[in-house]
Amino acid sequence: MIASPAVHQDAPAAEPGKPGFPVDPDFPQLEIASDPTRMLEVFRAHLEPVAGKAYHIEACVPVRFRCRQSTSRCVLQYSLRVIDRGTGGAFDQWVTAVVYARPGDAERLWRELAATDPKRSIPDRWRTFEPLAYVPELEMLVQVFPYDRQLRGLGRVLATEGQEFAPLLRAQAGAGEWRAGAGRLELLRYRSEIGAALRYTLELRDMRSRRSQTRRCYVKVCRPGRGAATFQLMETLCAGHAEAGSAYGVVRPLAYLDELDTLVVDEAPGTALLELLRGRDDPMPAVRAAARALAAFHLSGRAIGPHEPLAEQIHDVERAASLLDWACPEVSDDIRAVAATVIADLTEAPPTPIHGDLKADHLFIAGDRVTIIDFDRVAMGDPVRDPARLYAYLTGRVGLDAVPAERAQVGAAAFIDAYFAHVPAEWRERFALQCAGALLEVATGLFRSQEPGWRRMVSAAVGSACRALSPRWA
Repeated sequence: MIASPAVHQDAPAAEPGKPGFPVDPDFPQLEIASDPTRMLEVFRAHLEPVAGKAYHIEACVPVRFRCRQSTSRCVLQYSLRVIDRGTGGAFDQWVTAVVYARPGDAERLWRELAATDPKRSIPDRWRTFEPLAYVPELEMLVQVFPYDRQLRGLGRVLATEGQEFAPLLRAQAGAGEWRAGAGRLELLRYRSEIGAALRYTLELRDMRSRRSQTRRCYVKVCRPGRGAATFQLMETLCAGHAEAGSAYGVVRPLAYLDELDTLVVDEAPGTALLELLRGRDDPMPAVRAAARALAAFHLSGRAIGPHEPLAEQIHDVERAASLLDWACPEVSDDIRAVAATVIADLTEAPPTPIHGDLKADHLFIAGDRVTIIDFDRVAMGDPVRDPARLYAYLTGRVGLDAVPAERAQVGAAAFIDAYFAHVPAEWRERFALQCAGALLEVATGLFRSQEPGWRRMVSAAVGSACRALSPRWA
């Protein structure tokens, strides 16, 4: 059985007194593409139900927009609320629109993809609309999930409902004559052309002792070749952890299935720090434990992953500032001032292992035990980037909408204090610069998510970056 997440929410509207979506002369289609009401009519007109189906598209919600990451195209992901006219049931359907700066590119790609018979890669139960559409008045290519031209393994993973993962979980069950029962594959997250995350749950029963257990693994469908290096790196990390008895844990990789471009990892023990921050109980013991674990990871002395040079980080800051300057011109002076200071003052630091994309849902807490997950961006770089990034996510309240701002701020400050209590004192001198740069990068994510109030949230993140640098500007 396969379950998919409900991602429906109210469509965002422009904030009173604020401009709407920014204008890009290279992509005039964005005026319509950024308007959920107008895109609802576009999808109603151009998405064709598969044979034997009849649907009504009730609502359209932007999910993630990737604009100005290149000069050639924009990738726009939406969630549609769809009503089945036959059964009356409702479901959420992801679709991705791609617009190109050069006339004719979208239509050309649509014809090339249509010639490959894209429907054959989609399991019958996932067929809703035809997988490809072309909107001539917007020169827009539309892909209907689960079709994704960059994730060739996605349809095959969904088609088998996770059966290829059952032997991996059975092998983790220990001694016994374990027989697999019902399995359940759940779709957790999808980012068009980047990856999909799923959870597979399997019920097992020992035919000798009649004991039963539930095992879970997490599955990441990647672009071709992207997951193999991560799997090898995780195997190396796990081996080193077992040898050293480290203060942190690494989620165990189970397999990389090359034919599916799919990475499979074990379930991390405990609860994500993000969930603990959202909860009612005091999260501070978990926050401090996570900080100590991150410090131990940075001080492990292991050389893993590629080297991340300072020039690459500077490029990230420049790109973030450029996007924000376009998206929120009302705070462009602050954006430029922050970027200029970070670029001018940031210096190369002795490299250590870094996570590279640390968020509160990448740290799992079980008592004093902390397990780190998601190693796609592990590298050798400035370790202060990791706590700065986590601090930026917490103070920006990414994923913490329901958490009072004061609670998020207190948690972020406690993490930073605990972290710097366990690393060399001179590392803290780099925190303000790294924090300001991280806040700009987090602000770009707030814009891309297109959540209601994104403009206000971006402005707040930029303001936090200014405050981080205010002692340097005094």
